[in-house]
Amino acid sequence: MTSAGETRRVLIVTGQHFAVQPRKVDLHFLADSLLARGASVDFFVWRLSPVSRLLKDGRFDLARRFRFNHWQEMQPGFRQFVWHVPLHPMNFKIGLLNRLAAPVFRRFGRFLPGDVLACLCDYTHILVESGPSPLLTPVLRAHAPQAEIIYHAADRLSTIGVPPVVEEVLSQSLALYDRVHVMAEALREDFPPDVRLDYLPHGIDKAAFDRPSASPYSQGRNAVSLGDMLFDAGAIEVMAAAFPEWTFHLFGRKAEPQQQRGNIIVHGEQPFAAIIPFLKHADLGLAPYRDGAGAAYLSQSSLKMIQYSYCRLPIVAPHFAAKGRAHVMGYDPADPASIRSAFAAACHFDRSIIATGAILDWDETADRLFPMAETEDGCGSRGRR
Repeated sequence: MTSAGETRRVLIVTGQHFAVQPRKVDLHFLADSLLARGASVDFFVWRLSPVSRLLKDGRFDLARRFRFNHWQEMQPGFRQFVWHVPLHPMNFKIGLLNRLAAPVFRRFGRFLPGDVLACLCDYTHILVESGPSPLLTPVLRAHAPQAEIIYHAADRLSTIGVPPVVEEVLSQSLALYDRVHVMAEALREDFPPDVRLDYLPHGIDKAAFDRPSASPYSQGRNAVSLGDMLFDAGAIEVMAAAFPEWTFHLFGRKAEPQQQRGNIIVHGEQPFAAIIPFLKHADLGLAPYRDGAGAAYLSQSSLKMIQYSYCRLPIVAPHFAAKGRAHVMGYDPADPASIRSAFAAACHFDRSIIATGAILDWDETADRLFPMAETEDGCGSRGRR
């Protein structure tokens, strides 16, 4: 029997992530789902140059494990091309330099390697991740008129500090995309009403969560915090000081407490499989986001909030992250009394009423994001809108 995946060939264009890396993000889970069902997936990875090393970009050390400027097979049906150039598009943080560089960055797609251009006719779907990658879309569309091109709005461009010209190019080229995918309701307002916009939250690996696992906790009550995005160490300090009978488990490379406490355990960055038992057997989930620009959309699109919910964990988080979730106890990050009150409320929340039916697994998410494409020979158009 032919699976739905076998007609799909997907290109993921990203300036953030490698096809294989220690910390998995949504792109990797989507790729895993597609590959498991017979699709082929390629990663085109860029935003790398010798300047990356000078800037101490952590991605450069990982990049050196791969071949530059060649297709590299990671496994059957799964390839990666790491594009290393003399100077990659960057935000110089100085208006004059950004204006001088803008004409070159705007035309950066014209320098795409021939080995990549030659493959563009073959893809049914091309996912362009937020970041610098919208600079490449005009050339991707010109060479792949048959593909469904999706803008993956994982981040607000102003929040992640891309060169200003990227925002200009995205605004001017929205008509080249078949769809815009947002994972946070707050991002809807960033796009004009005539854009086909799909709101689709993260999926999760339900099978991994549903497998039996032993509790990693030896005793007591345990609260777990995943990730270091906008991590608010001050909120953790307030909770840990006020509730010494609880143990606070922090996961994430930069998730560090303000001071060492006997009831705070720092686990650092860990493989996802090792973290799952900590989530399944925890008593509370923590999302200690700092307030600031973009915080609302980042919390809405948070994968950890979905994972906490699937494990039926009451969640303690700032008010801006609590919208639409009855099992999230909200607090004001600037008010310690509010933080203590939210934690106390979460301690007594009835976990049995937390609904999980609307949470998707990665197969369901992949099928919605990369629907079956019409078969087309060569680079013929599929009758785009």
